[in-house]
Amino acid sequence: MNRLILVAILVLAPSTFAESKAEAGPSASPSASAEASAIVQRELVSRLAVKEKNQSRFTRARQPATARRVRMTDDGPQIDARGDRFFRFAVDARYDGRPAHDEAGWQLAEITGCVYLDRSGLFVQVGPEVRPAAFLLGKNAKPASDGTCQSAAQTAQKSTAQK
Repeated sequence: MNRLILVAILVLAPSTFAESKAEAGPSASPSASAEASAIVQRELVSRLAVKEKNQSRFTRARQPATARRVRMTDDGPQIDARGDRFFRFAVDARYDGRPAHDEAGWQLAEITGCVYLDRSGLFVQVGPEVRPAAFLLGKNAKPASDGTCQSAAQTAQKSTAQK
């Protein structure tokens, strides 16, 4: 019985926290944030799990994460210099067998990036560059154009700092 209650809490807790975070900002759109989170889960996290499932246990490469979770880091959508809406996200990973409710085992922001809702783009931060998320899945993807995943204000500050 206790396990059933724990499972119910774990299943319902992420949606509860997402709703309270979305309600915090006046300009936040819960459906847009949830849609962005679903895109990251479907297009990146699930595909990474499938790719890593085929990895040998005897490789020298780092073992795959035992669990990943998606966090939207913006309260509402950001607008880039081109006028497109995007949400920033972070993917936390866990590499041990601890229970999901134990916060001690999570490595925060292992993968960061942004998702564009209007043009269905998913980008990740790789060092100083922003690349399409397919790069993490083994595709040879070139860096994204300047201003990707940056709000119009950040792009303006960057251009004035370079002058």
